Amino acid sequence: MGLFSSTTPEQKAERRRQEQEADLALAAHEVGHAIGCAAARIEVRHVRLSGGSGQVSHADVDLDDPAEVDGALVMTLAGWAAGAEWAHRHHGMSRSAALSWSRAGARKDWAEFRRMKRHGSHSGGWYERAAQKLVRANWSRIERYTRELVRTGQLPGSRFN
Repeated sequence: MGLFSSTTPEQKAERRRQEQEADLALAAHEVGHAIGCAAARIEVRHVRLSGGSGQVSHADVDLDDPAEVDGALVMTLAGWAAGAEWAHRHHGMSRSAALSWSRAGARKDWAEFRRMKRHGSHSGGWYERAAQKLVRANWSRIERYTRELVRTGQLPGSRFN
């Protein structure tokens, strides 16, 4: 931006606000995965947010253990459910619209879910409902950790294990 930039201070502030909102939705998504890991007793190593992307590092899933696979499938969709719940609670979207919106940002998770689902013991709808229920039951924790993740860029696994 040069001396004669046409970007107004209001436009800059709006851009910053939109970037912060995107970071919060992404952080909620990642914290949702970590909450899902904890519920499935899958060790969380760390949660990170950097450069517009996020990551939850966790222990490997034993595909020969049906209970662990079921937990991992819920965990995989918990990010989607948390992003949707964030949009519903903070942006006034209906739950249905928020779930559709969040799904677009969770394409890799849905691909992983479809790949792993053949090892699971329930229907796809069962896992979707379980992820949404888990997120709503842990919402105050997700809110708190989401804001902390955006502020610090990382959370230790000990917050979840």
